[in-house]
Amino acid sequence: KPSETANGTNARRPLRSLRVAKVKRTDRRTQASTQARPHFDTHASASMVSFADLSTAKGLKELDTFLLTRSYISGYQASRDDLAVFGAMASGPAAKEYPHAARWYNHIKALLGESFPGEGAGVGLAGASASAAPADSGAVTGAGMDVDVNSDSSDSDDDLDLFGEMTEEEKKAQEEKKAIIAKAKARAAEKEKKCKSLIVMDVKPWDDETDMAKMEADIRAITRDGLLWGSSKLVTFAFGMKKLQITAVIEDTKIPSFDEIIENDILLLDEDEEVQSDHVQSVDILSFNKL
Repeated sequence: KPSETANGTNARRPLRSLRVAKVKRTDRRTQASTQARPHFDTHASASMVSFADLSTAKGLKELDTFLLTRSYISGYQASRDDLAVFGAMASGPAAKEYPHAARWYNHIKALLGESFPGEGAGVGLAGASASAAPADSGAVTGAGMDVDVNSDSSDSDDDLDLFGEMTEEEKKAQEEKKAIIAKAKARAAEKEKKCKSLIVMDVKPWDDETDMAKMEADIRAITRDGLLWGSSKLVTFAFGMKKLQITAVIEDTKIPSFDEIIENDILLLDEDEEVQSDHVQSVDILSFNKL
């Protein structure tokens, strides 16, 4: 707020002192925020992360906090970094105390199980440590382990593919599955060839003077590969007129459309779809069922 000096003029507080005080307050807030966060020992490269001894509660707590928002040690898929950390652990962490580390441990263990499906009988290694990691997967120094994700491991990945290569048993199982599917498709195709349909239809004449015997004879004279005419009878329907009720059995694969037989061979439709038959006025399908 402006204030009056001895000679009566207005004066303002120096802005420099205000800026310095603001910077000091910001530094204190940043320092307090940094102290509140979990701390991981990162080296000159931001892509390398270190954990304390994973056989101790401190190391497991650091790993659990690190995996709070991550599925893998580095990147978005399992890598040699995950193998290095997994190899440095003597056993799986307790899910109750370290839920995120336990989730990650079980996932990596499952991936390794898929790559090595054989049952092991156990092996003793003189001088080996249960928590020692592979030499080329990271550096174990004292109580901490460093994982360098910038190292070029393309050559070693070609030699050791733990997460993608299929075993001989898996290849054999896949071939057997393909053979079973092929046989099932062949049986389905063979069954489809034998599928038949039963059709019952009414054939109505133009009038009561139509020769019904001649009309039925003309219909039965229609022949197709896969068409078999069945039983028939005359049924009274209106004003004493009779209609022909006749059945037909067709093989579905040989006769895909029975409508073509009705339109082209029974009704004799012309280009304007007018009925040209001398005996048949119309045809109605009563039922169409698969056998």
